[in-house]
Amino acid sequence: MRNSTIAVIGVISWFALCGAAAQAEAAQRGAAAPVQAAAPDAPTDKTAFWTSEDIQTRWKNNEARRVINSRLFNGPTNISANVRIVLPGDEPLIHDITADLWIMTAGTATAITDGQIVESSGTKSVRNGTRRTVHPGDMLYVPPGVPHYFTDMNEFRALLIRFDTIRSPQANQGRGAAAVQPAVPDAPTDKTAFWTKDDIQARWKNNEAKRVINSRLFNGPTNISANVRIVLPGDEPLIHDITADLWIMTAGTATATTDGQIIDSSGTKSVRNGTRRTVHPGDMLYVPPGVPHYFTDMNEFRALLIRFDTK
Repeated sequence: MRNSTIAVIGVISWFALCGAAAQAEAAQRGAAAPVQAAAPDAPTDKTAFWTSEDIQTRWKNNEARRVINSRLFNGPTNISANVRIVLPGDEPLIHDITADLWIMTAGTATAITDGQIVESSGTKSVRNGTRRTVHPGDMLYVPPGVPHYFTDMNEFRALLIRFDTIRSPQANQGRGAAAVQPAVPDAPTDKTAFWTKDDIQARWKNNEAKRVINSRLFNGPTNISANVRIVLPGDEPLIHDITADLWIMTAGTATATTDGQIIDSSGTKSVRNGTRRTVHPGDMLYVPPGVPHYFTDMNEFRALLIRFDTK
């Protein structure tokens, strides 16, 4: 098992059924799962890192204990990252002001979304909904007010990023695009959006062929965005003023150098006193504002990047 230099912090909606809010959700879902330890707040002055092995252990623990969620962190603007399963019988849900971004990682399920929730003999279902079979690599965005649930689970696992939508959508121009891209759609407000694994893979291949580091899936409320990301040789260390990055490694390897201080020598930037980690598929890295970060030694490296404001 690889060594993580940042301790796994008690450990993006990647849902610990913890605290009063999480217990309320468990009650809403009818899940008789044990309450877990409170999830930590996202760090503000250094990175946090979870290995693929840690994430896999959390899924296995969820499945063994029939706990639907293990939360990695509580973040600013009420964002959370969660390691998620679905239990048979979990009913359709609607969230008042929060949006869900589901990233499918293993197994299959049928996602039933949109439409209207109806109740018959105490059992809720969705009428006039959209049914999709979801597979590893697919992504599903569910805005507030839109019904959604999963059935026919077959070893289904997902990462869930959950966030509030109470702020007005803002333009995300200039946040991590190496070249001018076609206009990116705003996240829908009245229906789900869905991207298949094939679409995501095609975006990575296009990035690599055109040497464009980023393909943005959507601009969301609270200035959140979801991005299909590569890194080019020579990309310099960065610091973001108010935005945080959540990197989800999907393919290949790279060396992530984070924390420390950015120095400039003869026009070349590097990080002094930083933390170096080799990152692999399944690893996750959270970078708060003001913290240096960059990648080197890329070997077919691909990632999903969730970026959001913290103020």
